[in-house]
Amino acid sequence: MPLSAFLIESRIKNQASFSALGSSTKVDLSDPHHADTFLRTTGVKIENLNAPHATVQYEGEYFLLPEGGLYRSMTASGWVMLSIPEAEGYSLYIPRSGELHWRAAEGLIHCRSGSAIMLDLARMQQLASLGSSSGTGFFFSMHCMTHNLSQLLEAPVHRQLRFQSPLVHDAHVLAPLASLGELIAEGLGGSAPLKNAPLAMANLLQAASYLILHNLPHNHSHALTRRPPAPAPRQIKRAVEFIMARLSAPITLADIAAHAAISVRSLQSGFRRYKEMTPMEFLRTQRLGRVREDLLDPAVPADIQHIALSWGFTHLYLFMRYYKKQFGESPQATLARRAAKWSGS
Repeated sequence: MPLSAFLIESRIKNQASFSALGSSTKVDLSDPHHADTFLRTTGVKIENLNAPHATVQYEGEYFLLPEGGLYRSMTASGWVMLSIPEAEGYSLYIPRSGELHWRAAEGLIHCRSGSAIMLDLARMQQLASLGSSSGTGFFFSMHCMTHNLSQLLEAPVHRQLRFQSPLVHDAHVLAPLASLGELIAEGLGGSAPLKNAPLAMANLLQAASYLILHNLPHNHSHALTRRPPAPAPRQIKRAVEFIMARLSAPITLADIAAHAAISVRSLQSGFRRYKEMTPMEFLRTQRLGRVREDLLDPAVPADIQHIALSWGFTHLYLFMRYYKKQFGESPQATLARRAAKWSGS
């Protein structure tokens, strides 16, 4: 439930340390100590919806990311917020089960499984969960969304971002957002490979925010539909040279655009025009080529995961899919061909 969004907002507002990025924090409001800490940290007071003096059965986990976070939660009892703190930022909540009620200036809004709700924390008047429910959500700081919108618009943002409708029903938008949430949670669980890759964490959150900004109607949507200025071939050539020189280093879309001296939108449209793919697809294609070279090189240790990580692939399952799609065989098959070739030499 979005209660965890207030915890993330508070951590960011209080300038959580860099070392805290990627950390997982458990929340259990049925524990009096946790409930008291939650109230002191966020200023949010809640009570059991059906039995005001009973304990709120709420459990969750949140992951702190650069300028935002991801949270997962479930509740076995209904609850209602009695106090709304001064908070700012946006939370996209995707319920798996149950129902959420949100009251804002637009009135009372109901969100159930199969849809999602985009919450503007600054405009929230009441939030309640009716009975048992569970779900996953993103939190984006105000600065995160404003900065990313400014990059897309190629201009400063002077009017605060306002979404026209809080509810999201489009499965084509919800599916990739849910997948990004699962990817982040999986990458920060267990051995937490994403925790050692803060740039990858930031890119995943940025991808989620771009999906939202492009697909959920808001007061800047019309400006986003304008065709960006067409980049010159030399600018795309400069971007390609920058990518090729930094294949093994962390790199973002904004880095590439800045080096080519064009906006992110112009960079994307230029790559589609001249390369028939996005800049990040081009980067991935080139990195996969380097992985293949290493897999075939007998001087390189035959460790698929280590080679993939060395070229920036932090999620092994996705790497395997991309590799097979590009080369028509698995990395294991490539290694087997290398072994067969050199064993017969």
